[in-house]
Order: sequence, then structure tokens, then C-alpha cells
Amino acid sequence: MKKPTDNISISMHTVESDLKTLFQAEDCFPSDTGQDEPAPTINLEQAVQLFDKLRAADSAVTGSSREANWSHPSVLTLNDPDPMSAIITRARSMVLKAMEQGWSGPPYNPFALAEMLGIKLLPTEDVLDARTHSDSSGRFTIEFNPQRPAARTRYSIAHELGHTLFPDCAAATRHRATHLEMKEDDWQLESLCNIAAAEILIPFGTLHEELSIRPSIGLVLDLRRKYLVSCEAIVNRFIKLSAYPCVAFLARRDSVKSRYFVEYRIASPALRDESAIHRGYVLPHSSKASECIAIGTRGHEDARWISGGRSWFVEYLGISPNTGESSPRVLGLAFPPLDDTFSPTEPLRFLPGDASEPFGAEPKLLLQVVNDQALVWGGGFAKQARKKWPDAQTHFREWAYGRRNLKLGNIHSVRVLQNLTLVSMVCQHGFGKASSGPRLRYGALFSALDKVAALAAEANATVHMPRIGTGEAGGSWNIIEGIIRETLISKGIEVTIYDLHPRSQDFPRQPAFEFPRDMVDEVI
Repeated sequence: MKKPTDNISISMHTVESDLKTLFQAEDCFPSDTGQDEPAPTINLEQAVQLFDKLRAADSAVTGSSREANWSHPSVLTLNDPDPMSAIITRARSMVLKAMEQGWSGPPYNPFALAEMLGIKLLPTEDVLDARTHSDSSGRFTIEFNPQRPAARTRYSIAHELGHTLFPDCAAATRHRATHLEMKEDDWQLESLCNIAAAEILIPFGTLHEELSIRPSIGLVLDLRRKYLVSCEAIVNRFIKLSAYPCVAFLARRDSVKSRYFVEYRIASPALRDESAIHRGYVLPHSSKASECIAIGTRGHEDARWISGGRSWFVEYLGISPNTGESSPRVLGLAFPPLDDTFSPTEPLRFLPGDASEPFGAEPKLLLQVVNDQALVWGGGFAKQARKKWPDAQTHFREWAYGRRNLKLGNIHSVRVLQNLTLVSMVCQHGFGKASSGPRLRYGALFSALDKVAALAAEANATVHMPRIGTGEAGGSWNIIEGIIRETLISKGIEVTIYDLHPRSQDFPRQPAFEFPRDMVDEVI
């Protein structure tokens, strides 16, 4: 008789086999490759789903995905039971530190990032795409083929930067492996480097300005040019955060049956209607998808085949075909019918007023940023909080005494009213005017807000704050807002920002890198 764990083990083997097959494709994640170089068959959405299945199945057996499934020596050097989360954390830390030094976008330039990290870039036609090696002192060099399409080169550089996040990167030459070159468990290392590349090219929180705009093919094309990545990559990021009800799907043509079937779908958080669109769904003959016979071709229709005869508005765009195929794939955006009173819900509110007097009768968390060297709140909003709630300052000083707890990323909370808790986040390094760059540490802010999210969920509380990190800390509100959206808003936590005075300027940014026009206008 089979044991229950036997079936789980079989499931794990099947999922791992599927994932390995996916990553042994020509390329693993979407990038604009140009019309002569078909886009890869694999996308971030599919990979994440398979990783989640693999971890869930493994947890049912051992509780440790690393021990049972992760075997590549480089992956094991991460020393983490969840290598995928570990590499995302490392990539985000790299990006945030670079932003503290002025790296900015969009588009986010991986060449500039490599130079900021002290990595030498060497163009050579001796490599297919790119490879990384180090000298005797441990300094990395990334060699890249300048003859490859510009967008593909950008992606390759970002992929190689992902290799440098592994502790043993200097031990051997690393490069983007093709499916023919991969051996044994190489797919594990390559897949994680691709995930890191996505974090570099479209950093988390960077799309917040567009989230209140209704998605459309036109907007997707604009964002593709803005970030210099593929339409598919934009949709993977954008739809998951959109305030509008929408489902995106990618379909490919079956050359035998001459029909389009759905490879995968992504629904926005605001979508409540169940639709017929799912992985494997065959689009009807009447679908306008069949009119997208060339890359860049667009179409639209009022479709009644999606859900119970109700009319959905659908937009289509022809994009690069899969490797080895001639027919373009079709990217679709489908919107359910909405009444005239619909307006997107924005869980991030901006109000004029004093943050120390937050609105609402519900449990509330009031946030402030403090530095890692002072026991007394001496400036900005913290000074106001000290005068208003002296007992809270005393409680904080006792907690921070000896500076054992004054570590970047730590938080301290104390109740100041029956329904109000003051949360101090240690995210600023030192105090006074900094000689270069902001004193705010974005990575510490990300870590602290993650802890705040847990507090808010436990207390069923809303979160309130002034424009944290933008005063003496010198941070950029654009980046800070992105971190807030990633850590709090994405988890359904309502956030209110208070402004005592209108703000007319932000932390100065590095001038945008000017890309050649042919790079901007590459084929979808």
C-alpha cells in the first residue's frame, strides 16, 4: 500500500521535472529580443507558480525545501531553506543600496549598476551572451557580446549581476547557459539569476504612479519603452497591483488546430468576477485574437464568451512568438462590465494635516523614522512626538539603552492612546547633514515596514505617518512610496500620509541614462 508521502513525493518529482524543463528553454524570462529572435516560452508567472508548488509539496514531507530539492552547490551556499526568497532579498538589497547612491530610472540601467558595484564590463564577441569571472583579488568582470540586440544585452548583464549575489560566484566562470549547455541541476542556479534580473530591471514599487490608470495595451507599450523591457514583463508586474478589475492572458496558436489557447493568466486584485479564461482555455473562432497575425498588431472586441454572456471589453496585441514557432503569441487584456459609478479604490491616502492627530476611531499605528545613534528624539516629527508623548520617549530610551536595539531595521512600539500606537523605525544612519547621499537606509526601511505589516495585521489596524524619511534623513519620496506600497499596500493595509505643508521638491535624482533611439524602439 502506498503511503501518503509517496504520493507527495511523486508530486514533488513531477513539479520539479516541469520546472527544470521550463528553465531549460532557450531563455527563461521575457525580454525584448527583437523580431529575429523569438521571445522565450517561459515567464515569471509560471515560474513562481511552480516554485510555490515545489515548496508546498516539499514542506508536507520535510518542512525544508533546501534539503529535499535544492542541490546545486551555488544555491546551497545561500544557506536558506527558501533560495527564491533569499535571492529576491539580496537583489532588492543591491538595488536599494544603489538607489541610496543615486542610481535611478526608469529605465534602470544595469551597466551603470555594475559600474557602481565596481564590476568591470568588457565587450567581446567571444561569448554568446555574457559571462562573469573574477581575478585573484576577487574583483568581478562581466564580458558581454555587444552584437546581441540591445535589450537582450541589458537582460544578460542583469542576469550576470544575479550570479554575483551567490557567495561562491568567484569560484568559477558564470554565464547564461543555453538548454544544450545545462547539466544536472544548473537550471536551479540559472532560474534564480533570472529572478534577480527581473528585480533589477523592474525594481519593486516602481510602477506606483501608473496604478490608478486603467490598464490598456497603449499603456503597456508606453511602459515597455519607459523601462526597456518586454510587454509580457510589464504585464506580469503591473496587473498584479492594478486598482482596476482586469485579467491579462497570453495565448499561442496551435498550428495543427489553427486555434489559440491560453498559456497563462494574471488577475488583478480588484477582479471579483470569475471568468472562463484559464490556463489551457481555447479561444473561440470568433475571437479577434486571430487577427493579430504580426508582431505589434492590435485589436479589440466586446466579448460575450468570457463570463456568462456578459460583455467584456478585450484588447489584443501580437508579441514575439515562442522559440521555434512562426506565429506571434497574443497578449490579451480583458475587462468586466462596470457601472458608471465605479472608481478605483486607492488604499494609500494623502491628507493635509498633522500626523500626530490621525483620523479614525479604529486601531491605528503611527510611524516615525529614528536614527541608529541617538537615544533622544531630537528633530523633525520625532521631536514633536517627544514633546507630545514624553512617556513614549522614556520608554524608547530604556529600550535603546546601550544601543543594543538601535540596529537598522528594528522597530519599537508603545501605546500612546487607547487606539493609537507609536512605532519608531530605526532606518536612519546617524544624524546631521550627510556628506553624500541620504542618511535614510532603504533596505532598513523595507525591513522595518515588513515588521509593521505584521503588527498591523495582528491588531487589525490602519497605518498613519508623515512623509517619513524625507527630512533630515534625505530620502526620495518616490522610492519610499514604492516601499510602502510593496510592504503595506500589497498586503491590504490602509495607509494615510499627512502633509503639514505642500511639498515642492524631492531628493535629487541621478540624471536619467540616455539610451540610443534604436534601443528604445526595438520590436516588441
